[in-house]
Amino acid sequence: MLEGELTFKAGDETFEAGPGSFVFLPRDLPHTFVVEGDEPARLLTLLTPGDGERFYVDGGRPPEHEGLPPAGPPDIEQLKRVAEQYGNVIVGPPLQPKAMAQGS
Repeated sequence: MLEGELTFKAGDETFEAGPGSFVFLPRDLPHTFVVEGDEPARLLTLLTPGDGERFYVDGGRPPEHEGLPPAGPPDIEQLKRVAEQYGNVIVGPPLQPKAMAQGS
């Protein structure tokens, strides 16, 4: 983790990660994460074997202009279609930020 705060769920375990944290998510373990707070999160991801980054490219959207797109909910149906191409399965529901889960 470079910046921001994330909550991860991996299998039955839920944990928080912030700058300087390292998270290992084994292959075939269902996992998800959500950004906490109003600030974006930045992290480095290492995928092995290689070429896993294509999931993010193919599952994303084309840039509208220079810089990051505005925050918004992911297109779950598109992610499910792309995940299938890479032998992954999207399970849900999406993890909610702590503030939303607590009704704040």
